[in-house]
Amino acid sequence: MTSIGDYLRLAAKYNPDKIALVTKTSQMTYAALSQAADSLSSWLLAKGLHKGERVVIYVENSVETVISIFGILGAGGCIVIQNPTTPLERIQYVTENCNAQFLISQADNISSINQSAQSWKCTLQFISIGAAIAESVGFDEVTRFPIASSFPELTGDDLAAIIYTSGSTGKPKGVTLTHRNIDIVVETVIQYLENNEKDIILCVLQLSFGYGLLQLFATFKTGAKLILEKGITFPYEIIKRITQERITGFAGTPTMYAILFQLKDLGKEDFSSLRYITNAAAALPATFVPILRKVFPSTKIYLMHGLTECLRTTYLPPDEVELRPTSVGKGMANVDLWLEDEEGNKIEDGRPGELVIRGPNIMLGYWNDPEATAKRIRKSKNSPGKVLYAGDLFRRDENGYFYFVARMDDVIKCRGEKVSPIEVEDVIYKLEEVLEVRVIAVPDEILGQAVKAEIVLKEGKLLSDRQVKAYCQQHLEDYKIPKYVEFVTSLPKTLGGKIRRKVTS
Repeated sequence: MTSIGDYLRLAAKYNPDKIALVTKTSQMTYAALSQAADSLSSWLLAKGLHKGERVVIYVENSVETVISIFGILGAGGCIVIQNPTTPLERIQYVTENCNAQFLISQADNISSINQSAQSWKCTLQFISIGAAIAESVGFDEVTRFPIASSFPELTGDDLAAIIYTSGSTGKPKGVTLTHRNIDIVVETVIQYLENNEKDIILCVLQLSFGYGLLQLFATFKTGAKLILEKGITFPYEIIKRITQERITGFAGTPTMYAILFQLKDLGKEDFSSLRYITNAAAALPATFVPILRKVFPSTKIYLMHGLTECLRTTYLPPDEVELRPTSVGKGMANVDLWLEDEEGNKIEDGRPGELVIRGPNIMLGYWNDPEATAKRIRKSKNSPGKVLYAGDLFRRDENGYFYFVARMDDVIKCRGEKVSPIEVEDVIYKLEEVLEVRVIAVPDEILGQAVKAEIVLKEGKLLSDRQVKAYCQQHLEDYKIPKYVEFVTSLPKTLGGKIRRKVTS
């Protein structure tokens, strides 16, 4: 088992002069990155960081973020990465919840945090990026700190990361992952994506989320090159990156692909370098697959499923995508999957049930939350030892392929029948005027819950609620037809870019 902090050190040992990381403003070799990370590791150790102690990284995708990740891991610390758009209230909650010892952020953020941090339930040391401020030490200073003669030896059971859930309902929960949890998934993903040192990977996903973090780790473990973007705010720039940098791998979300589909003359671009694209953050609408195939005719498409609590569960081989465009494939190596009903009995093929996961990728639990942990990690009569209950409904076909049905909390109960929002959304997505759609439940005195569709139309397109209902009537049972259709300018998103399903007041 390799400590994930060693990915960078080993790459620097074997390919010191190779460009490892490229951003809009800079690029760094493996040797330069490793030296900066080791200096940060040495400074953290000198300041008293102990194995497993938490360091919050509150920075946008950047060179500093990457150095921070490997510097913390190299010192035996635990990374807690927060999206740069995260509000201060959540930063306080996360920092207090995990009892962080250090916080790395831009100087402006630290100035704001320091005004209230004295009342927080933890004592922080600050590392500031950019302008030097009195309350912190500068990032440039700590990345020039004399490198220690030795670093902590880590095992697979040591804590590596806490990834906080989006917290759409209640407080966010901290998913605790060990070096073994992450390394086994990274190695498996590398194998089925066939990653190698010649790859040039484009990452537009935030490194604060498992999907983005896996891209970074897989790139550095194989000694490839990572092109790191802050997001997909300017989609034409992303296309330029793919064509000009000769990108070989790209990971996206349904929202990202929907944005790219709107670009004019997309089909005329040269994507011949792009070996593969992936989707894992949310279910990909079935109508997207033929569009992806048209735009990227020679590119392999990998449809996957994952959740923060175990990072990845399944993948669909590219040669199966046209045959099973709504499937997320079979369980990846080293992972056992099955479906159970509410009584814990295994579900026969064709019927929906909760996904149950057994494998070395399962989280330790939710940080400092044994009650929530016990609901998700518990014993099953179908397996020795404890397993992870995903909270996702799936069905499996007779050939063993899994199909996402819905989050269990998102299922709509209308007229005593269960309605999967995904199924209704897939139908509505077939209307060419639709850019994005969210299907949710709204209270109804007669139906219990009524189906509501919120739709974002493509620019310049028109559609009426009557047309939407009539189309759904042709393709769905009557109880699944939206009672309400609302046209909106945008849909609420999580910090990770997924469409948020929970209706908040």
